[in-house]
Amino acid sequence: MTTVENRATGRVRSFLRGEILHSNGNSRTECTIRDLSAGGARIEAPQSVTVPEFFDLFIPQRNLRHRVKMIWRHASEFGVSFQNEHQPPVPSIEENPNEIRMRMLELELETAKLKSQIAEMRTIIELLVKERKTA
Repeated sequence: MTTVENRATGRVRSFLRGEILHSNGNSRTECTIRDLSAGGARIEAPQSVTVPEFFDLFIPQRNLRHRVKMIWRHASEFGVSFQNEHQPPVPSIEENPNEIRMRMLELELETAKLKSQIAEMRTIIELLVKERKTA
């Protein structure tokens, strides 16, 4: 099966926190921006969230706010196109190596915390299983 690429500009994989804003700012939903291009983005948000066709996407780490239109949705992911006429270029790794390093450090710290929580949960489960066997 061949996939046809309809995107006018190249995309960059990302892992940025975003906010979906609509209803005059009264509705705010956290999301993750998985891909980013000069013309749009691929976003991940909870499936249970109702998202209108047009909304604002705020990217705090870059202090950017885009008016977007939803183009497609599949489960928890959806693609949007930016409706603003003049978009700033998406920074490349070469242009922002410190931002990438900082993000990597944040993710490594988050990964370490999650591994610690998993180890703690495994210990609790093992204790519960032993208690249940001896009871």
